[in-house]
Amino acid sequence: MFSPKSHSVINIIAWVSLIAVAVPTAAVIILLAMFEGLTGVIDDLDTALDADIEVVAQRGQTFDMEVIDYEALRTIEGIESITCYLEQSVMASSTGRRIPIMLRGVETSYYDVIAADDYLVRGDANAPFDGDIVLGAALASSLAAYGIGTEIELYALNRKQLSTLMPISGISHTTTHLGGVVSANTEIDEAVALMELERVQQLLNYKSRISAIAIKIVEGEDADRVAEAVAGCVGEEYRTMTRDQKNASINAILAMEKFAITLIGAFIALIATFSIVGSVVMLMTEKMRDIATLEAMGAHRRLITSIFVGEGVLLTATGCLIGAMIGIAIALGQQHYGWVAIPGDSFLESYPVELKATDVVMVVGIVLITGIAVAWFTVRAKLKNIRN
Repeated sequence: MFSPKSHSVINIIAWVSLIAVAVPTAAVIILLAMFEGLTGVIDDLDTALDADIEVVAQRGQTFDMEVIDYEALRTIEGIESITCYLEQSVMASSTGRRIPIMLRGVETSYYDVIAADDYLVRGDANAPFDGDIVLGAALASSLAAYGIGTEIELYALNRKQLSTLMPISGISHTTTHLGGVVSANTEIDEAVALMELERVQQLLNYKSRISAIAIKIVEGEDADRVAEAVAGCVGEEYRTMTRDQKNASINAILAMEKFAITLIGAFIALIATFSIVGSVVMLMTEKMRDIATLEAMGAHRRLITSIFVGEGVLLTATGCLIGAMIGIAIALGQQHYGWVAIPGDSFLESYPVELKATDVVMVVGIVLITGIAVAWFTVRAKLKNIRN
């Protein structure tokens, strides 16, 4: 790139090859960092209402909350918080509108396990424990409950009084008020309906019954190990699931998407390394007299091959290093300073980015390996043509 040559175009080609390697390397690193950041946000939103570990009945939708030894559960290493909830479908009515909602009765410890309150946009997250209800934005809009304090009526089947002769007697009813609104994505906006557990149990005539036990584990703990210990504590009548097991299909889709992006990135890196072919060929053409001199002095073909392969590898490594530094700098800058903002009303201020060392190592490895292979095949083919 710097040494004087009889044809200055060789220097230019070398610089072009370096840039052609550096730019795709930086682009792939940034692309993977963007994917990791977006995947993290999607995963957080899709699992916002999911605990780290949940315990549900093997049969039926509910079970008696009093048969569980909570003290024994709390002694399991790795458990940070435990809560119970009851979830059933009910009919909600307000301002002349009626829609079915999935009502979840929660304890005061609920937010210690599931951080639904992080998405509060109006009202008070603790409203359920004051006799009110917290709804997702879509549910509140469907009920035309636009103001905090709007009256909302709830209707549910009273399973212990249901009669075919007098069906009206099998309907339980309670009145509450809108105490808060949460909003993040479509799933949360259409799913959140939180009220105090005892009040929901009374509405459903499900005294001391719950749908699940939700558990939060200490950060860094192995969820599978803790889940196995929980399963041993609660017994075979209950099914214990981690968040990953509960969302296995979503995780599989995200893994396939990352594999596809990685594969595309590998092809981009492969194509980028082909740019060094021109540099190596032009350099060997420039040095044909030197090659003849080396051979006359007794140099073996392996030595000559290693010299020019080394030139190609050096060019690839330099471009890869520059590209990796640029990609890492841009990704870290976006991750910590949010250079690229998201316009409009969003709970995200900037585009999410998460740089992972494994992704950087993978990209650099792909570029270097393909660069070495391309340089080696190019030099061998050129030397063969020279001898012929």
